[in-house]
Parts: sequence; structure tokens; C-alpha cells
Amino acid sequence: AIKEVAITKQRYDSALAGSKIGVFEVDLRKGTSVVSQTWRDIMDVSDDVEDTQEIFMNRIQPDDQPQFFESDRKCITGETDRSVCEYRLRFGNCWRWMKSDAVVIERAADGIALRMVGTQIDVTDLRHSRNALEASEMRFRTVLDAAPVGMATFDSNGIFTSVNAAMCELTGYDAAYLLKGIALTFLVPEDDMRRMRKAVSNSMKRGFQEVYREEHKILHKDGGERWGLFNITWTYDKNTDSHVYIAQVNDITDKKQMEQIKSEFVSTVSHELRTPLTSIKGALGLIDMSARDKLPASALRLIEIARTNTDRLTVIVNDILDLEKISSGEISFDLTQLDVNAVIEASVQEMMPFAVTHQNTLVVDLPEPAIQITADRGRVMQVLANLISNACKYSSDNSEVTVKVEQLEDVAIVYVQNIGPGVPESFKGRIFQAFSQADGSDTRTRGGTGLGLNITRQIVWRQGGNIGYESKPGGTTVFWFTCPVAQANGVVEPAQLFSPRGENDRRLEILHLEDDEDFAEVIRAGLSPFADVQNVTRIKTARKALETGNWDVIILDWTVPDGDASTLLDEVRRKHPTSRIVSLTSDGARKIDGRITAHLVKSQTELSDIIQCVTGLAKLAG
Repeated sequence: AIKEVAITKQRYDSALAGSKIGVFEVDLRKGTSVVSQTWRDIMDVSDDVEDTQEIFMNRIQPDDQPQFFESDRKCITGETDRSVCEYRLRFGNCWRWMKSDAVVIERAADGIALRMVGTQIDVTDLRHSRNALEASEMRFRTVLDAAPVGMATFDSNGIFTSVNAAMCELTGYDAAYLLKGIALTFLVPEDDMRRMRKAVSNSMKRGFQEVYREEHKILHKDGGERWGLFNITWTYDKNTDSHVYIAQVNDITDKKQMEQIKSEFVSTVSHELRTPLTSIKGALGLIDMSARDKLPASALRLIEIARTNTDRLTVIVNDILDLEKISSGEISFDLTQLDVNAVIEASVQEMMPFAVTHQNTLVVDLPEPAIQITADRGRVMQVLANLISNACKYSSDNSEVTVKVEQLEDVAIVYVQNIGPGVPESFKGRIFQAFSQADGSDTRTRGGTGLGLNITRQIVWRQGGNIGYESKPGGTTVFWFTCPVAQANGVVEPAQLFSPRGENDRRLEILHLEDDEDFAEVIRAGLSPFADVQNVTRIKTARKALETGNWDVIILDWTVPDGDASTLLDEVRRKHPTSRIVSLTSDGARKIDGRITAHLVKSQTELSDIIQCVTGLAKLAG
């Protein structure tokens, strides 16, 4: 029996040592204690020390002694069942946090406590982690409260769990009211909430963690409406077994009002400015024709200045109207078979006077026989006029501006080349944005609205082409755009290239890795009659999509912000062995990879060809 007790004690000692729990028993009558070996290890007390209770008491931090003794007193007197306390003990020149948990195990007949038994553990690391967590939460709440944009958190039912001052100001309600069970549905119209729920739900089902970003109306307390740009993300809370949603809401009410003013201005331009401009221009022409011989040179010069500025104002009005109409899809394109050489020659003839005024010479390099393209002649002329005028304005004096065309497979590529200062590095990211110019002073020194390249890109895209540029500082700059080569069987509208799906045809599931969201939107729109296209902009997000989706075709742009898409190929082959992989990239020099089913270069492939390729491969995958 004694041996069994010894074995049992050894097991308990091993368990305590492994868990680093010290055990003590205190004789309350004598003020002495008996402790385990683990307790001695924790306290760094050698085996030859007998009065462990005195050592323990002398090492308690003076500031912690009152709460320690009070916790023991309540347990000893029977006010509490246990004495649980955290306190600091001195170890040389430093302090460590301990936690004790003790109970009275023997009392006299009159109820006086005789013995206590308890455990002691070192909680220094836990205490430091807790303090760090509390400090982090305090910093987060400070940032939340001080943030100039509306911020809030809410649960899976949309009930607010926290809001900051900016959110209160945006909605008109104070924090106390919003945190009394108020849901986001109380502040956002039903239609907006439906769109928000659907988008977030779809992202969560597919395993995407990208931020939901959309503009929504906000119902203000005063009965009016404001606008907010919502940025919503979510995280899973293991403690509550539910998701927590975090919203950042920027007040864009002023922006929306400005957009409304802009829309009204465009309408005014359309109905009120064009007619008087035409009248002014016509009147000046009549004066010039009928009285040229009777007016002095100074008056004729004034008429010329007036005509020139009328032309400039007309261009500005037309640019603004074109931008609005093309963006909204109001302008139709008359796609016909064209001789691209003839179009270029006609455009160069029209732009020759402009080039002369900027001390440039226009040079053409055209192939024989001429290339036949499918495009809208007037719109191609407009694209060429924009690119040639920019090339002249930003060329060195007495230099050549070259217009060249060549055919690469099924597309014609038109180049406009000049020699000059080049495109500033800081402007390259904005070059195709509306109302953008490399330097604000260019508006006065070189003229223009900053709309030309934005309009040009939209025209090229609408005709199934692509556009880009290459530029070296103080050297050659080349802008290029593509047009589809006319098919032998005649011109077909892009929208009619493919017949509608049959009733039994399954919609395709396509994953598209592309960080240029404008280009991705064009691809998604082109494939929309046949497929549901999910665009992701990062490799990390693509990996999550591979885990959750069932993809017929996977389209990859090689270079994205977080790496090279080639790192996904093995994973795609392993998880989706029947999926077809298409590389759709601007990197035409990339070495062909045997794991890729089709290799497409953006600048050399028309939208119709991309659609044909993807849908054809999808049938093979199916």
C-alpha cells in the first residue's frame, strides 16, 4: 500500500511539474506551510528552506498585499468559497505575476478555519499579453472615435455593436441610440440593403475576403438623404461562433451633389451652348467673307482670334458631350469595313495645318496592300486626331510625328510616334483618366480639356480594340491602338457574333485574375451572355476562389500586385484538372507554358476572339 501511495504521489508530482502548478497547504494556527516541489521551482526556493510561508509573505509587492490579505480573509471567514487573487512577487530586481486559488479544507467545531490548500501559477506572460491586448483595444477605440470617417461594427443581424462620432454625425443619431439594438436596415434603404446583402453574401459563399465597396443612400434623422461610400469587411469571431462586420463609411454627399450639378451642366451645354456657338461661328464667317476687303488688318485679326477661340470652345463642348454619351452608351457605332490606309491618310491631311503651327512634320508609314479593318470611320478619325494632336503638342520643335500601321494576326495596330519630353512618371497612372493632364499649367500653355485620351480609350474599347503607350523621358513616345481586321465574309456587329444560349445550355463559371478593373469589366460584359465571371485582383484571393469554386475556365494575367500568376498553375491542375487555363496578358514575350491551354496577348487579341476562345475551351472542359 505504501508503494502504491508513493507511485501515486510520483504521478501527481509529474503532472504538476508538467503543468507548472505549485501546490501549498497552510496551517492557519501555526502560520506554516507545506509546499510541492513545483511550488519551490516556481518560487526559486531551495529544498533546504523550511519556513516557506515567511519567504512568500516577505516577497509580496506592498501595493498588492491589501487585496491579497482581503481575499484570504473573506475565504477564511466564510464570506467566499475560494480565495482567488493575482499579485506580484519579487524575484531579485524584478517582479513576476502570480495567481493563487485556495480553499479552506478544515474548520474547528466553532467554524474557525484551520487549514487551507491551494495552487499557485506564474501568470506573468499571460498578464503581459492581456495588458498588450487591452492597450491594443484602447488604441483601436481611440482611432475609431477620432477617425474623420464614419466607422461602425455590427453583427450578423446588422445590429450595431459600436459606432464612432463621425458615424453619428453622418446619420444624425447619437451613439446611445444606435447601440440600443438599431440595425443597419434602419439607416439604409431597402433596395440598397438588398444589393449590399447579395454582394457580401456571394463573396462570403465563394470564400472571398475582398472589401465590399459601393455607394449607398443613408436615411438621416432629419428626414433627408445623404450618400455614403461603404467599405465593408468581415471576420469570424470564434467566441460567438458568428461573423463580425466592420464598416467604414465616407460621406460623399457633396460629391453626389457635384455630380448632379455636372449632369445638369452637361444638359445645359447640350441644349443651350451648341446653338449659339454655331451662330457665332457662322456670323464671324459671314463677316469675314462679306467685309474682308473693307476691314482694316487689325479688325480682321480680331475676327480670326474670335473664330479660333470659338473653335476651341466648340471642341471643349463636344469633348464633354462625347464623354457623357460614350460613358452612358448613348452613342452607337456604325461598324463597317474600312481601308485603314485611306482613313490614316485622310486624318493626316486634316491634321497637317495643326502640325505646321507646332513646327512638326507628319510622316506616314503604310503597308501594301492596305489592311481592311472593322470600325466606325468617324470615330477612328477622332481617335487619330486626338493622338496626332497630342503628339504635335508634346513634340520637340522641327521634329517628325510618324503614323504607322501594321497587321498582327487578326488585328491592325496603329502607332503614333513622336520625340519629346515623354510622359512624366508621376502621370502614367492617370494618363487615361478624365480631366487629367500631366501639368495643370498645360491647360493654358498647350490647350485642351484633359478628356481626349479618356474619350479615345472608350472609343477604342467600344470597337473591340485596345490601347496603350510606351514612353522614354526625353526620347521617343509611342501611342498605339488596335482595330479588328475585317473578316472575309463581311462585317458583323460584335453583339451578333455569337448566338444566344439554348434553353438547355449551362452558364459557364469563369475565374478571371486581372488587377486592371476597367479591362476586367470589359471582359465580364463581353462574356455575360454565356458565363458568370468572377474577377479577382490578387493571387491570394484567387487561391481562395480555387478552394470554393467549380471553374470551367480560368483566365490569368501573369503579373499582378502580389506576385506572378504562374505560381497558381500547379494548384489549378491539382484542384481543377478539367478546367481550361487561358493566359490573357500584355506580356507578349512570356515563354509559352505547356500547362496553358491558350495564350492571348491583350494588344493583339480582339474581344470577339477572346469570347470565342473562352467559350470554345469551356465546351472542351465540360
